[in-house]
Amino acid sequence: MTDLNIIIGGPQGGGIESAGQIAVKSLVLKGYNILGSREYHSNIMGAHSYYHLRAKEDKPGSLTLPVDALLALDAETVLTHYREVRPGGIVVYDPAVKATRVDSIQPMAPPLKERVKKDLESRGLPTTAEGALKAMESEGVKLVGLPLKAMLRKVSEEAKAPIASVSKTVNTLGLSAMLYMLGVEPGYIEKAISLQFAGKEKVIRMNVAAARIAVEYVREVYGEPEVLPDGPHKGKVRMVASGNDLVAMGKIVAGVGFLSYYPITPSSDEALYLERHKYVKLDDGMAEKVGYDRLSVVAVQMEDELASINAAIGAALAGARSSTTTSGPGYSLMNEGISLAVEAEVPIVVTLWMRAGPSTGMPTRTGQQDLLHSIFSGHGDAPKIVIASGDHVEAFYDAIKAFNWAEIFQSPVIHLLDKYLASAMASLDREELDLSKVVIDRGKLVDNPGEGYLRYKITEDGISPRARIGDAVMYMTGLEHTEDGKATEDPVAREQMMFKRERKMRKVLEVLPEEDKAVLYGDPDADVTLVSFGSTKGVILDAMKMLEGKGVKANFLQIRLLSPFPEDLVADILSSAKKVITVELNLMGQLAFLLRAHTGVKPDSQVIKVNGRPIYDYEVVEGVLKALDGAGRVVVSGGS
Repeated sequence: MTDLNIIIGGPQGGGIESAGQIAVKSLVLKGYNILGSREYHSNIMGAHSYYHLRAKEDKPGSLTLPVDALLALDAETVLTHYREVRPGGIVVYDPAVKATRVDSIQPMAPPLKERVKKDLESRGLPTTAEGALKAMESEGVKLVGLPLKAMLRKVSEEAKAPIASVSKTVNTLGLSAMLYMLGVEPGYIEKAISLQFAGKEKVIRMNVAAARIAVEYVREVYGEPEVLPDGPHKGKVRMVASGNDLVAMGKIVAGVGFLSYYPITPSSDEALYLERHKYVKLDDGMAEKVGYDRLSVVAVQMEDELASINAAIGAALAGARSSTTTSGPGYSLMNEGISLAVEAEVPIVVTLWMRAGPSTGMPTRTGQQDLLHSIFSGHGDAPKIVIASGDHVEAFYDAIKAFNWAEIFQSPVIHLLDKYLASAMASLDREELDLSKVVIDRGKLVDNPGEGYLRYKITEDGISPRARIGDAVMYMTGLEHTEDGKATEDPVAREQMMFKRERKMRKVLEVLPEEDKAVLYGDPDADVTLVSFGSTKGVILDAMKMLEGKGVKANFLQIRLLSPFPEDLVADILSSAKKVITVELNLMGQLAFLLRAHTGVKPDSQVIKVNGRPIYDYEVVEGVLKALDGAGRVVVSGGS
């Protein structure tokens, strides 16, 4: 079966993102399932950026190393990734970079420079890009040199445009050469270029010219490659979308009326998607579900995250389905607003895209370090709902469910995702986003509450009838209050309201289906149970297959609902586990902490990764094998 792994690297601002997306589109058109993600520095221009892509006949749940092909658009890419190409793989590069010394690459991190120099010197090779190329060649990697300056001149002549105008096609030259060497026919590459730059005819012409020139050069110098077989999905209409895109789509389907945000990586792309698609006409089936045929989303960039959460609360009180989106540092600023929403029982959705902290940390790298932050945010006893999505499809449906739960339980809902899922692109079939499965439930929303309306009426389930501001006389405050909303410090009323809010969380556990709380994948009688949450799902499912090939039968417990924690369900599943290993992208073992706190189960071992890069399937395998050998905590560190 085809399992194709690619890295496309170059300077930030050098067209790495568009090259990656053209590669994705080419291979989707060819009929393959795709998973691809971009890794980039937090500065704007110049530093190393790369796109990591995997194409398979079945659905790839993870990225992996080593890769089959490396496109190096500069010397830094050669020197950063030369140890990540498998024997028999290919590297496409510009011979003009050969003489570049490691020490001369300004943006390259000094610790990486030292590691590269030490490795090349140990092999008796020069500490230059040429040394790294020779290291790859000695291990059976095929070198494909492209004279990019000469090729750009040819593009300039063919496109009848000055060199300055066609210089941005350098990424297309390299990418087309690499894809062709991997067996992708030129027609697919050209179609992908047309899709990537749709509506920009001049840009399409220049890039198609670059693709043809690159293919012609490779064919003449390196020969005709073997054609990559068509994948099983060739000819199907498919979607390619990032996690950011799918959360935004889910919000649109859910009927979001208001989104507030302050720009912060990696949440900004979700907000920008909603700004671009703020006027939506619904099909007849969806219109019947929600009661209207058009959606107009008010997406507002606020002055900061404090304003964002407060604006979202105001919109929710007015009756809109309301949301804000942010990342760790921004979420910190929202803590007061979270508490207000809990106290005033305001239904809002906060989309929290985790990244590598603490503080600003590594703003463009991934992590799962905000799990406890999301659960324990807000001062005082501030119970709320926290749901974590494991993949792109879950992200879409969870965005819809979050609005339902917010309104049913009149509570903030924190939708927990991470930077990896935000930027990862995946191919999807129409059937995977089935709108017939969508349910819209606005809970106890009343249009005509009548006289004597009590906003915080004491009920058996803790949930009061909810009216929009303006439909009844009501009081809303962040102070403790009586049933009618008026501030009070009476001890009896205080207890009533505290326990009322607690009952809502018990109701969450009572009514949510098991698949929204925790899911066990694999044989319940497995040798080892892997426990995790969020975007590690696909990686662990892929690793389970690899472990089976090594004689280890594993299952996987994905915890979906983190607050309120489904302790009875999780404890029941783990009661028969022979060995429990948690897999997390944080240092503290935050999920392991929750397991101990709620179920008394202490994991036998932990596999953790904290270097800001996604966890790979082979790393989970490596971690599990070491854990089975007795390691209490295994740290994995792959990626560049």
